[in-house]
Amino acid sequence: MKRLLFLMSDTGGGHRAAARAIDAALSARYPGQFTSELVDCWKDYTPFPLNNMPELYTPWINHSPSSYSALFWLNDSVLSARNSSRLYAHQMFPRMKQLYADHPADAVVCVHPVFVRPAIYAARRLRMPIPFITVITDYAWPTVLWYDRQVDRCLVPTEPAYQRGLKLGLKPEQIRVTGAPVHPKFTEVDMTRAQAKAALGWTRDLPAVLLIGGGNGMGPLIKTARAIDEKHLNIQIVVVTGRNERMKAQLEAIDWQTPTRIYGFVDNMEVFMTAADLLITKAGPATITEAALVGLPMVISGAIPFQESPNTKYVVEQGAALSAPGPRRVGEAVEAIFSDDGTRLRALTEGVRRLAKPDAVWQIADEIRSFTA
Repeated sequence: MKRLLFLMSDTGGGHRAAARAIDAALSARYPGQFTSELVDCWKDYTPFPLNNMPELYTPWINHSPSSYSALFWLNDSVLSARNSSRLYAHQMFPRMKQLYADHPADAVVCVHPVFVRPAIYAARRLRMPIPFITVITDYAWPTVLWYDRQVDRCLVPTEPAYQRGLKLGLKPEQIRVTGAPVHPKFTEVDMTRAQAKAALGWTRDLPAVLLIGGGNGMGPLIKTARAIDEKHLNIQIVVVTGRNERMKAQLEAIDWQTPTRIYGFVDNMEVFMTAADLLITKAGPATITEAALVGLPMVISGAIPFQESPNTKYVVEQGAALSAPGPRRVGEAVEAIFSDDGTRLRALTEGVRRLAKPDAVWQIADEIRSFTA
């Protein structure tokens, strides 16, 4: 049985979700052939205070997105230089060496950009004869940290991500456009929108507008929901706050004019998305990919500059979403969508379906299998 080592971190929900999605696909397609370990490299293999990054990430994004964006831009610029990149990888070598001693593996699958370069540098310096596969989870314009010329395979979600890899020196035979990894359950939902609404107890004859903020309830969900509520539309509002119990309680205390349902963390988001008619979300790549797989059109309510803003541009250009940064603009966009005869919503639905790559996670599983057979 082959041992897979997934390098990830809980800085946002997408990295762990990607690893679990790939692991699920491998288990389904190649049962009994793999065992997997998911290692949070920020938490377990960086020094204090960096090892607190998983806990600090969401508060940082919520309270000071401009400083986070500035650091993201700086890293993307500085670490594009070969000398800076090599110094960074060299400094991380002792910790990456310990990582491999603690977690022996037959293949490494990296789903977090920060650890691609130091992890592959250490593997090559230690002369470890194992394949190293990068699965990029950023959508339209991934940071340079994702790309390293020494990888055996770099799997990317979109054509722009492929082109960036080529410009950064990877060879065409190293890169594959597979789409982004999403858990197979998003492609296996066997119910109509009406059936999904009934299963969740929603009103079947009212359009459902779904607002989500990821597993940790990121972003101005309360203000956004209230901006929609103030439009007095013939819809129902559904808000998922994730693990943010304080936000959930605040939402539950509001006297809503529109039928509104509030949820905390849910583990059947594929059913929620199937039941919804419109999604309000920031431009996180995992959420965009999940929505595409179930054919759910989007209003993008915001994006982390530099990191996520290219995702907004990409999905809007594909006709899959409207960009409406800020609660007031979201309210106006939702009003416009539900104030015509359905033309806008149908156009967005057609656009989002063009984004979908339902075979992505299976292609990724097959690629990993090909390096471990």
